[in-house]
Amino acid sequence: MPNSATYQALPINEHGIQVRTYSNSFVATAMLIICIFSFVLQTELAQYVQKTSSYHKPYLILYIGHCFYIAMGPLQFILELIRSHWRSRNQQEKPNFGQQIRDTWSFCNKHMKRSLIVLETQVRGPPLDQQPRLPSQPLPAHTIWFGFWTLLILSILFTVPTYLWYLSVNLISMSTLTVIFNTGCFWAYLFSIWMLGDSIQLSKLIAVALSILGVVVMTLDQDDLVNSTLSARDFSSSLSSVIGILVAVGSALSYGYYEVHYKKFATPPDASVLFANVMTAGIGLVTLLVLWIPIPILHITGFEPFELPDLHTFLTIAAIGLMSVVYNASMMCVIALVSPVFAAVGVMLTIPVVAVVDVLVTGVMVTWMTVLGSIFILVGFYILNKQISKEEAQQLDATTLNADPDRHPLVIA
Repeated sequence: MPNSATYQALPINEHGIQVRTYSNSFVATAMLIICIFSFVLQTELAQYVQKTSSYHKPYLILYIGHCFYIAMGPLQFILELIRSHWRSRNQQEKPNFGQQIRDTWSFCNKHMKRSLIVLETQVRGPPLDQQPRLPSQPLPAHTIWFGFWTLLILSILFTVPTYLWYLSVNLISMSTLTVIFNTGCFWAYLFSIWMLGDSIQLSKLIAVALSILGVVVMTLDQDDLVNSTLSARDFSSSLSSVIGILVAVGSALSYGYYEVHYKKFATPPDASVLFANVMTAGIGLVTLLVLWIPIPILHITGFEPFELPDLHTFLTIAAIGLMSVVYNASMMCVIALVSPVFAAVGVMLTIPVVAVVDVLVTGVMVTWMTVLGSIFILVGFYILNKQISKEEAQQLDATTLNADPDRHPLVIA
């Protein structure tokens, strides 16, 4: 089994042909770039809906968006099919398209079975029967149930912070919500220390602190934060602000926990983009089949009366859903390949990117506090990325020595 310090971008085929491998941090950084731009597009579309539509149904909007995650399954299969076609170009006897589809399906099926069995062993321990199973054999019932419960728990854990975020939008200013929600990297680090056994390192603490400081500096420049504080004079407005802050803190905390939970309970030791994206599709399927249950409950209680959007609003929500698919799929890959802290701090890069996009769209120049806050975030991410690259090099060095103890140590700059 390959060590966890590299990601096998193209699997070794049955002929034993060596393929190129990339470091996890390299692949995760590429995924993070996709994540950032998809988040920016998702944010701009969401703002468009808020300004041009009176449709305020937070749970139904997130339900529709999360159901779109199902699309990651076919998209990942198409990607694997393209890889299979690319690898077969140098073969003397090239398989026909139908054979390539069957071979790709066989590879994905075996990979998912093997990864799920390894994940179950990692979480629950070795099975009682102790009988090794070949990838061609059907999965035992306990492994199927383990996969279902894993997806159900992930779907619920992902829905909770999203819904809390939507609720807090109408209770506090957007700038205040931005600061609070982006403290998720702090919560992710705390949960990583508790659940993953991460060591307390000064460099990581500095990176997290700089990133949060950058968000705070950028937010202090927002007039709506001051206005919202000064206008909250009556009791009802003050109470609404307090509730909104508590809900936003709950959203950040629960999202930080979701990231670490995914890393601990839904990521096999040999992490892969294929497994992460299939898990994303599984979350969408569970959402479609199970998480519709709160919709009639919210309607009956009057908390969120059911109402279908018009065609234009639905198409915009669908576009938000598609961007959410790309964002969450790339985010899950980043968490699986590196760490929840890297993902949580990296996603803060969306803030300066959104600021730049707003300048291009509105023509209003950013202030010096926005520039300063962006620098803090970029420096924090750089420090964290350097630390993770150093840890990967040390892990790769240790793995090489364990595999060949007579070999002299490698010097990795």
